[in-house]
Amino acid sequence: MPPGPRTPKALNATLFLLARNRAVAKWHDRYGDVFSVDIPTVGPTVVIRGAELHRTVFTAKPDVLHAGDNPLGDALGPGSLFSMDEDEHLAERRKLLPPFHGERMRSYEELIETEANRSMDVWPIGKDFKTIKPFSQITLRIILRAVFGAEGRELSELEKIIPTMTRLGQMRIASELLMRDYGRWSPGGYGDRLMLRYREIVRKLIDGHLADPELNERIDILALILNADLEAGRPIDYGAVGDELLTLLVAGHETTASALAWTVERVTRHPEVLRRLSEEAEGEENVYRLAVINEVLRVRPVIGLTGRSVFRRDFELDGWTIPAGTKILCGIRETNLDPRSHPEADRFDPERYVGRKPDTYSWIPFGGGMRRCLGAAFAQFEMDIVLRTLLRRFELQATDAAGESERFKGLAYAPAGGGKARVR
Repeated sequence: MPPGPRTPKALNATLFLLARNRAVAKWHDRYGDVFSVDIPTVGPTVVIRGAELHRTVFTAKPDVLHAGDNPLGDALGPGSLFSMDEDEHLAERRKLLPPFHGERMRSYEELIETEANRSMDVWPIGKDFKTIKPFSQITLRIILRAVFGAEGRELSELEKIIPTMTRLGQMRIASELLMRDYGRWSPGGYGDRLMLRYREIVRKLIDGHLADPELNERIDILALILNADLEAGRPIDYGAVGDELLTLLVAGHETTASALAWTVERVTRHPEVLRRLSEEAEGEENVYRLAVINEVLRVRPVIGLTGRSVFRRDFELDGWTIPAGTKILCGIRETNLDPRSHPEADRFDPERYVGRKPDTYSWIPFGGGMRRCLGAAFAQFEMDIVLRTLLRRFELQATDAAGESERFKGLAYAPAGGGKARVR
């Protein structure tokens, strides 16, 4: 195993929970691109950074490195993409991929713009406010409508229970012991009741879809999942469908909202970037806007690490032999900020992505390989439309305030000040 800190497991767990990014950066500075650390509940772990190391991990065969044994997958259920490996994972990914690309994805543009405008109708004018909250409301409604196909009463109730479910789910990932059902008033008991209600609503949505004679014409992703199962002659598994819908919600709600808040936080501190964005938004081009989004995702990735598990046999990595059963954590943040791949890596410079796609292994805010985030293109598309809507409606004011630090919200890193902004 590579060298690494030999601090007590309890201290490692505390650092990973409360100061993960700082601890990982410090350990990399001391031990290099590869180090090992022992973390309670996770076990022996190897942490890596750098494009070439990630190329090795991301291109490994799916029967060599697994990713389905993780706390998030456990929380979301066996029907979640996060819980699957090998052929099962590949089949589910192929089934879910089409609506997140191409014309099917672009068909959601009007829905995204509608929900952005709906929220922005009540934004305060001339006052500082935290953008993370309205962005969270926008991204939640987009997912509930585009993915769940929810409207009316079901949409309203899911809007109410999902934020609390998300918060309690994050607590469950952090501490399974804390979130056990200790009675009606315990967080675990409340979370279990909300999950039961979620299942009931999803069952009602599925039954409504199946009874719709125009199911084939619907564009929501639930309809796509059901149509794929019906065409293949598979029985509808209500539990598995519910797990997958919840997976898409968890993966695309708080993460995209945090990325939008970071975008506001970054561009308001770079007046020339903001000026160019505002001018471009007056027309139909989005080349510079996409470059800004890519640069924000590089310097402020909302997910810091993504993991694999060495399965069955030892894995060779950079001259080290990683034993079967070891976790490999891929450093998204540290690789995105690696000066070997990104000149002046700490500088916010969207120009580096104008007319140029980011590199597959040195720009990894969505992970990589066959486990790369399924909704990566959709998230960037959503950010593009929401940002365009904002810039066409408002003048976003620049600020000379210090940059906001990051705050870990259980799943994603968000600006500690909420992505504070003032609009006119």
